[in-house]
Amino acid sequence: MLKRIMFTFLTLLVIYSGAIVGYKIFEPETAEEIADTAITSQSLDYATLKDYTLNSGTSVIHYYFFGSSKTNDSLYVMNTVLRSVNRDTSVDLTSLIEYVDVAPLEDMMTTNQLQSDWTVTSYPAFVACQVQNGQIIILNKLEWNPNSPTSEDNVIQWLIINGLYDGATPDLIATPAT
Repeated sequence: MLKRIMFTFLTLLVIYSGAIVGYKIFEPETAEEIADTAITSQSLDYATLKDYTLNSGTSVIHYYFFGSSKTNDSLYVMNTVLRSVNRDTSVDLTSLIEYVDVAPLEDMMTTNQLQSDWTVTSYPAFVACQVQNGQIIILNKLEWNPNSPTSEDNVIQWLIINGLYDGATPDLIATPAT
């Protein structure tokens, strides 16, 4: 009798464990996980960024986000600030802003190359640029300042300056006409 009880208990334990492991393996991704992978999976290679920008034509304005997957400041902007801006403005930032991972520059200890190439003195940074007469012209930028970290309001203001957002708050519920 004791053997039957133990066998039944162990069988139920194996079935339960298998169900838990199966769920964890096939667990659906949350919206936040999808957003995280969306911005970093579409990152541009810094080594070919100049050529990419120059070959895109004169009428194209590029909006770049220079960040590092290894620094807390960049992760804060990506995971907190950009999510809040995305939620509050309903602007799809992953389709508008191109992510440039500067982690290779950190690894080679050549982050000052950002300043000489893009006039970016600190990152994470948002840069709007355009090609004119074969030269990359920086239209405007929003850089990280440790004394006053980049906030949601700063990014929204940068979007408004660049004409990517009109500043209106989205109406979530349509009010009936009276």
